[in-house]
Amino acid sequence: MQGYIKLYREILQSPIWQDPPKLRLWLLCLMKANHKQAELLIENQVINLSAGQFLTGRLSLEAEYNRNIPKKYFVSGKTLWRWLKLLESKGAVSITSTNKYSIVTILNWDKYQRSDQPLSSNSSGINQQLATNNNDKNVNNDKQIYQTSKKHSNLTILDSLLNQNSIEKETQHD
Repeated sequence: MQGYIKLYREILQSPIWQDPPKLRLWLLCLMKANHKQAELLIENQVINLSAGQFLTGRLSLEAEYNRNIPKKYFVSGKTLWRWLKLLESKGAVSITSTNKYSIVTILNWDKYQRSDQPLSSNSSGINQQLATNNNDKNVNNDKQIYQTSKKHSNLTILDSLLNQNSIEKETQHD
């Protein structure tokens, strides 16, 4: 899976922000969700998923959530499922389950993740230029950093991005 998700700053005011394990689950849901319509074949059955939906089960959710984290932070599939049901009760997701899989739908996906959202007509030309050109520049910079640091850990990549941003800010102030 490649690409980006949009993360809005209003998450800072959300109760989930105060609970890192549940925040990790929410971010996993956002990253697993399809960005466009998709078809999956499960045991000779075609399943159509829309943008903002993903297919999961308790065991696969457990495996994905716990990937690359220390054992002391391991969370069982049963607990993750309870947390997912909590997200459903809070209106963040809806879950449609069968005896073999569940389809999780991120509610308001289009509102927050749609990539074709035009800038409002009230936006100035400067805002439009920044939204267009910097996005392309950032994608190219990210590709370059990723390609040159494939063999490094995520922390090394994060350090590179932070250093690059610091240099860019210093350049802008000069």
